[in-house]
Amino acid sequence: MDIQIPLLEHQQITKDFILSHPYCGIYLKMGLGKTLATLAALYDLNPSSHVLVSAPYNIARSTWLNEIRKWNLPFRCKSLIVNDKGKKLSREKRIVLYATIPNEQPTMWFINRELLCDLIHNMPTGMLYGRPVPIWPFQIVILDESQSYKSHASVRFKALQKVRPQMQRVIELSGTPKPKGIEDMWSQIYLLDQGYRLGKNITAFRNYFMHPTMVVNGHSVGWKPNIGAEDEVHRRIADITMSLENSSMYIPPITYNNIDIFMDDDEMKLYKRLKKELVLDIGDIEVIAANAGVLSVKLSQMASGALYTDDKRTFHVIHTHKLEMCEYIVNNANDNVIIAYHFHSDKYMLLDYFKQVDIPCVVFDGSPEMQDAWNHKQIPVMLAQPASTGHGLNIQDGGHTLVWYTIPTSLEEYQQCNARLWRQGQNEPVIIHHLLTYGTIDHRLLRNNQAKDASQRSLLDAVRLSLAE
Repeated sequence: MDIQIPLLEHQQITKDFILSHPYCGIYLKMGLGKTLATLAALYDLNPSSHVLVSAPYNIARSTWLNEIRKWNLPFRCKSLIVNDKGKKLSREKRIVLYATIPNEQPTMWFINRELLCDLIHNMPTGMLYGRPVPIWPFQIVILDESQSYKSHASVRFKALQKVRPQMQRVIELSGTPKPKGIEDMWSQIYLLDQGYRLGKNITAFRNYFMHPTMVVNGHSVGWKPNIGAEDEVHRRIADITMSLENSSMYIPPITYNNIDIFMDDDEMKLYKRLKKELVLDIGDIEVIAANAGVLSVKLSQMASGALYTDDKRTFHVIHTHKLEMCEYIVNNANDNVIIAYHFHSDKYMLLDYFKQVDIPCVVFDGSPEMQDAWNHKQIPVMLAQPASTGHGLNIQDGGHTLVWYTIPTSLEEYQQCNARLWRQGQNEPVIIHHLLTYGTIDHRLLRNNQAKDASQRSLLDAVRLSLAE
């Protein structure tokens, strides 16, 4: 049966790139349909061996399978996360399932990235180049959100490194391949070319592209790119990576709206006291910021309206001005609203406040059922932590307004969460509200993300394919 997969022009280019590059990085902006383009390439390849898709939990559990079902693709699929009824597998049942893989007929297997090491470590062992290594039955490996493997020191990367020589195809998918800088690229590119372009190890990469900024006891502990290093990295990887801007597809415009929130004088005095003295008395409780890192977290929490008073996340309310602005936005939006929060205190203050003003509000739990309810516009206000909505979820049908209650420190979480609404399939102009408490850390956090975004775009621009070419 010949299945026609309706690809947009940029998706067809992506599919062709995958087919012509056995080891490739697809660095497309979020929402441009990387999953469908990859599935279309696999359909043409008609693999005669196992395929492994490693992705964040919700993406591995449902997003890929939903696309396969939607287009009636004839892939034999099995999850290493849940059973056929959607119930999470126990480790004992996963171990049993691992053992069946070598004897199964060609199958697409799905696993979340946290379990990847467990899978590799439980494969049978053989000899390769005179060394014992896991026998790897997956000739094609798809690393969805490949920036998850950016740390050369992570157990996840090291486990993949062992089995990489046995892979015949590696497809990396990411919209944010270098969220913090060019050093994030080394391990991702290594998984494609085993060190050919950027160095056989991280030391070789650093010695060529970077210089130390801090040395402790004769060891470099801080690194900064050399002048021109970014351009050189981009040039070296351009033949196996791609991104593109597409002028033929329609995604509605996006508007970023910064809303200043003002604390009262007494509230601001508390903020400034903690910032200056690193100690703040809340009633008979003394709150201490032990170092700069702890202080920045506490100041961010205060800017959003609360402060933890113990290690059990008991919190004291500082102000409610962001809550009031959220109510105003919800009442004036012409659709349902997502509110992105960070702290435990944010969630409970928001839930309590919306209950008082009689506005239905739920906390997103990542389940397919809640995704469906949101997309069918049954949820007026949905609270979401960026980590729970940050990758690949298709929730653009449920609304087009996102409120950042607490400004995140992670560029990746910020961009990924925004892209849940501003993506292909969205039919309305998207508006992103940033609630910024005046005179606080909020403004600096937003500026930091904007600066990181400028660096991120330099990579995507450097390897962009033009539709006109």
